[in-house]
Amino acid sequence: MKNKWLVLFLLLLVAGCSEEGQVETYKNTNDDKLQSEVAQLFKDDDQIEQANILLVENEIFVALQLKPFTKWKKQKIEEKWQKKIEKQFKEKAVLVSTDFKLYWESSKLLEEKSQQKVQKKLEHLKKLAKEET
Repeated sequence: MKNKWLVLFLLLLVAGCSEEGQVETYKNTNDDKLQSEVAQLFKDDDQIEQANILLVENEIFVALQLKPFTKWKKQKIEEKWQKKIEKQFKEKAVLVSTDFKLYWESSKLLEEKSQQKVQKKLEHLKKLAKEET
Protein backbone atom coordinates (compact mmCIF):
# COMPACT_ATOMS: atom_id res chain seq x y z
CA MET A 1 0.00 0.00 0.00
CA LYS A 2 2.90 2.35 0.77
CA ASN A 3 4.36 1.78 -2.67
CA LYS A 4 1.08 2.77 -4.35
CA TRP A 5 0.96 6.05 -2.43
CA LEU A 6 4.60 6.76 -3.21
CA VAL A 7 4.08 6.13 -6.93
CA LEU A 8 0.94 8.29 -6.95
CA PHE A 9 2.78 11.11 -5.17
CA LEU A 10 5.69 10.96 -7.62
CA LEU A 11 3.35 11.01 -10.62
CA LEU A 12 1.53 14.07 -9.27
CA LEU A 13 4.83 15.78 -8.53
CA VAL A 14 6.16 15.18 -12.03
CA ALA A 15 2.87 16.24 -13.65
CA GLY A 16 2.75 19.43 -11.62
CA CYS A 17 6.33 20.44 -12.34
CA SER A 18 6.29 19.75 -16.06
CA GLU A 19 3.93 22.56 -17.03
CA GLU A 20 5.69 25.08 -19.23
CA GLY A 21 4.54 28.58 -20.08
CA GLN A 22 1.49 28.81 -22.23
CA VAL A 23 1.34 31.18 -25.14
CA GLU A 24 -2.07 31.79 -26.67
CA THR A 25 -2.63 33.80 -29.82
CA TYR A 26 -5.68 35.29 -31.48
CA LYS A 27 -6.74 32.74 -34.08
CA ASN A 28 -8.50 34.96 -36.64
CA THR A 29 -5.44 36.59 -38.14
CA ASN A 30 -4.29 36.59 -41.75
CA ASP A 31 -0.57 36.30 -41.01
CA ASP A 32 0.14 32.87 -39.52
CA LYS A 33 3.90 33.27 -39.99
CA LEU A 34 3.99 36.45 -37.90
CA GLN A 35 1.76 34.81 -35.32
CA SER A 36 4.12 31.86 -34.89
CA GLU A 37 7.22 34.12 -34.81
CA VAL A 38 5.84 36.25 -31.98
CA ALA A 39 4.59 33.21 -30.05
CA GLN A 40 7.99 31.51 -30.32
CA LEU A 41 9.68 34.50 -28.67
CA PHE A 42 7.73 33.99 -25.45
CA LYS A 43 7.93 30.19 -25.25
CA ASP A 44 11.59 30.24 -24.30
CA ASP A 45 11.41 32.81 -21.47
CA ASP A 46 11.40 31.24 -18.00
CA GLN A 47 10.00 34.38 -16.33
CA ILE A 48 6.71 34.21 -18.22
CA GLU A 49 3.97 31.93 -16.99
CA GLN A 50 1.39 32.75 -19.68
CA ALA A 51 1.11 35.17 -22.58
CA ASN A 52 -1.84 36.31 -24.68
CA ILE A 53 -0.96 37.71 -28.09
CA LEU A 54 -3.41 39.65 -30.23
CA LEU A 55 -2.34 40.43 -33.79
CA VAL A 56 -4.86 42.75 -35.41
CA GLU A 57 -4.02 44.68 -38.59
CA ASN A 58 -0.74 46.55 -37.87
CA GLU A 59 -0.83 46.07 -34.12
CA ILE A 60 0.71 43.57 -31.74
CA PHE A 61 -0.78 43.48 -28.25
CA VAL A 62 0.85 41.22 -25.68
CA ALA A 63 -0.48 40.65 -22.17
CA LEU A 64 1.91 38.76 -19.92
CA GLN A 65 1.30 36.79 -16.75
CA LEU A 66 4.59 36.51 -14.85
CA LYS A 67 5.80 33.82 -12.48
CA PRO A 68 5.42 34.66 -8.78
CA PHE A 69 8.89 35.91 -7.83
CA THR A 70 9.46 37.87 -11.04
CA LYS A 71 6.52 40.18 -10.32
CA TRP A 72 8.89 42.47 -8.40
CA LYS A 73 10.63 43.25 -11.69
CA LYS A 74 7.54 43.42 -13.89
CA GLN A 75 8.19 46.99 -15.11
CA LYS A 76 11.68 46.04 -16.34
CA ILE A 77 10.39 42.86 -17.96
CA GLU A 78 7.62 44.80 -19.68
CA GLU A 79 10.09 47.38 -21.04
CA LYS A 80 12.51 44.65 -22.18
CA TRP A 81 9.82 42.87 -24.18
CA GLN A 82 8.42 46.13 -25.57
CA LYS A 83 11.85 47.05 -26.97
CA LYS A 84 12.57 43.53 -28.22
CA ILE A 85 9.31 43.22 -30.16
CA GLU A 86 9.50 46.78 -31.52
CA LYS A 87 13.03 46.08 -32.75
CA GLN A 88 12.06 42.83 -34.47
CA PHE A 89 8.75 44.05 -35.94
CA LYS A 90 9.46 47.69 -36.80
CA GLU A 91 6.42 48.17 -39.04
CA LYS A 92 3.94 47.16 -36.30
CA ALA A 93 2.57 49.15 -33.38
CA VAL A 94 3.47 47.22 -30.22
CA LEU A 95 2.03 47.26 -26.72
CA VAL A 96 3.26 44.90 -24.00
CA SER A 97 1.60 44.81 -20.59
CA THR A 98 2.03 42.80 -17.40
CA ASP A 99 -1.18 44.16 -15.87
CA PHE A 100 -3.49 41.34 -14.77
CA LYS A 101 -6.66 43.17 -15.83
CA LEU A 102 -5.35 43.50 -19.37
CA TYR A 103 -4.31 39.85 -19.36
CA TRP A 104 -7.78 38.83 -18.19
CA GLU A 105 -9.58 41.01 -20.75
CA SER A 106 -7.33 39.80 -23.57
CA SER A 107 -8.10 36.20 -22.61
CA LYS A 108 -11.74 36.88 -23.40
CA LEU A 109 -10.82 38.26 -26.82
CA LEU A 110 -8.85 35.21 -27.95
CA GLU A 111 -12.02 33.32 -28.91
CA GLU A 112 -13.81 36.28 -30.54
CA LYS A 113 -14.69 35.69 -34.20
CA SER A 114 -15.19 39.30 -35.34
CA GLN A 115 -12.01 41.28 -35.96
CA GLN A 116 -13.97 44.54 -35.71
CA LYS A 117 -15.05 43.71 -32.16
CA VAL A 118 -11.51 42.74 -31.25
CA GLN A 119 -10.15 45.97 -32.76
CA LYS A 120 -12.70 48.03 -30.80
CA LYS A 121 -11.93 46.24 -27.53
CA LEU A 122 -8.20 46.50 -28.21
CA GLU A 123 -8.52 50.29 -28.41
CA HIS A 124 -10.22 50.21 -25.02
CA LEU A 125 -7.41 48.02 -23.61
CA LYS A 126 -4.78 50.45 -24.89
CA LYS A 127 -6.53 53.28 -23.04
CA LEU A 128 -6.57 51.17 -19.88
CA ALA A 129 -2.86 50.46 -20.24
CA LYS A 130 -2.06 54.17 -20.35
CA GLU A 131 -4.01 54.89 -17.17
CA GLU A 132 -2.05 55.03 -13.95
CA THR A 133 -3.68 54.11 -10.67
